[in-house]
Amino acid sequence: MAGRVRFSLLGCMLILLTLVGWGLLIAFKIYRIPTGGMDPAIQVGDRVVARKWVQPKRGDIIVFDYPPQPNTQFIKRLVALPGETVEIRDKQLFVNGKKMDEIYAWHADAQTFARDPKLPEPYRSRDQFGPAVVPANAFFVLGDNRDRSSDSRYWGTVARGQVRGVVVLIISPRGVITP
Repeated sequence: MAGRVRFSLLGCMLILLTLVGWGLLIAFKIYRIPTGGMDPAIQVGDRVVARKWVQPKRGDIIVFDYPPQPNTQFIKRLVALPGETVEIRDKQLFVNGKKMDEIYAWHADAQTFARDPKLPEPYRSRDQFGPAVVPANAFFVLGDNRDRSSDSRYWGTVARGQVRGVVVLIISPRGVITP
């Protein structure tokens, strides 16, 4: 009898561990970073763990389907929510007219391009953008490496349905980091 009870308890523990493991696989996904648009926080070759099915908020780093090419995933920082007005003046982000304190934003290029509609992209929108209102059910995202990031300034907003998850861990040679 004791052997049968021990086997049942061991079987239950294995089933429970399997279910927990599957739950983790279902709730989280790991992505590899191929570009430097989120430098210095997330570097080329780092991996991130994203939690699926969570409501993103301003400041979160999100993984999403790249709007011009939906089979490609991008990772950027969410800076504005639906209905908010976004503007960039001289490399400084404003949301609803309020200057945002962005300790994570990095500008590798000291030059600031003036507002000039004759400038070609990416220079026209890099340092001066908007104002633009974020549509309902969409997000405005920017790379932390502002001078070298392909983001909402160039291809528009990210629809809520394109969001794959919110980054909860960064795995890199520097260690495991929480964003």
